[in-house]
Amino acid sequence: MLNKKTCLFFLCFLVCCLYISGDTGKAFYLRGAFYQDWLGIKYQDSDLYHRLSSRLKLAFWNKPGEGWTAFVDVRDRYTLSYGNKNQLIIYDARVSYDRLNRKLFFSLGQMNLYDTAGIGELTGGIAGYKINKYLSAGGYAGLEPDIYNARLDAKYNKFGIFFRYAGPGAKQFSLSFNHLGFDGQTERQFLYSNVLFPFKRLFVLYGNIEYELDNKTKKEDRLSHLFLNTRVNVTKYADITVNYSSGKGLDYHQFLLEQSQNPTIGNSEIERYYYNETYGIRLSVKPVKNMRLFASRRESQRKDLEIMNHTTRFGLSMTNILKTGVSIYGNYNMNRGDSSESDSYYISASRNFGRLSFSLNFADYYNGVRISTGGIPEVFHIPDRKTLSTNLFYILNRSLALSLEYAYSYEEENLEHQFFIRAIYRRAP
Repeated sequence: MLNKKTCLFFLCFLVCCLYISGDTGKAFYLRGAFYQDWLGIKYQDSDLYHRLSSRLKLAFWNKPGEGWTAFVDVRDRYTLSYGNKNQLIIYDARVSYDRLNRKLFFSLGQMNLYDTAGIGELTGGIAGYKINKYLSAGGYAGLEPDIYNARLDAKYNKFGIFFRYAGPGAKQFSLSFNHLGFDGQTERQFLYSNVLFPFKRLFVLYGNIEYELDNKTKKEDRLSHLFLNTRVNVTKYADITVNYSSGKGLDYHQFLLEQSQNPTIGNSEIERYYYNETYGIRLSVKPVKNMRLFASRRESQRKDLEIMNHTTRFGLSMTNILKTGVSIYGNYNMNRGDSSESDSYYISASRNFGRLSFSLNFADYYNGVRISTGGIPEVFHIPDRKTLSTNLFYILNRSLALSLEYAYSYEEENLEHQFFIRAIYRRAP
């Protein structure tokens, strides 16, 4: 539940926007959602750990692209166990100005610049100029926010310039120069580029790159991050996906941000982010209308430890089997190499009853990320751990929905129960 200071702040903000809207005679735009969560975890010999979480997402004042628009995305967590701690997380809190027929645009407040500049969160401002219909340029400056403690680090500053192209057919390209400083010293200077290029229905290319500009960085280390993913549609019945990643594999800031938004029980894909270099290929075929088969091969390398692992995956998905509404998905992973995980599999079955949907899942893996005392992210894997989980999602009406999740994990004598309840309210203009 949101604390009193947060509620008062957003209430005053909303009242001011309503007053301005009423004064100008324009209709007040409001779109958003409210999430109320409860998470409970019970280990074999422990008390129940549980916490409440409220999240508010709003876009209001004017419709984006029609002038002034305010954006809010904030979460408040209240832990009912271990000291009743409260935590406020601000993902987004900004006011933006943008009109389709105006050249200038800008934002002020706290925002996320992963797509534009690759620097993550910023508390400050961004301003830009539309060169033409598709191309724009601008700059940003501000401080590093601590989103998990709702405070700023005044010693940590960021600024940069960017160019951005957003063309027809969802084509996108961005290029930015970024400077990160700490306590008056340059911590990092780098170029960042992001591209999304779909070509008709033949293929889609997505990638991003970071190149260090500091002379203290060795030439062989200048390319600090490279990610490419390409899907080619060979025919309407088959497609091939190729991916490559090198450099900084695990963006744990982004990972923790996503985990705070949607907590998960287990993830079989985390380990691959922790390697210096990964590459792979996947073939997917569709022999009949509601069936898809795939096979993939991935190589993962830790160059500093001279570790090379190999993963071969086989999978199957079927939807609306015999027109019953039942869908199934499964995959099997064969892991080999110097420091590979054990073989693993995942099976899921779901049924849609209109407003009600239900799923049952089983997996024999458990991966996670923990942050060491030195602030270093570490991937950990618990072998021979099996998890049985279920999810129930019910749409009450156009605005209200309810999600119920339960998971039972076990390995030898270590048992764990996890409960997750989420109520969702959505508001559309």
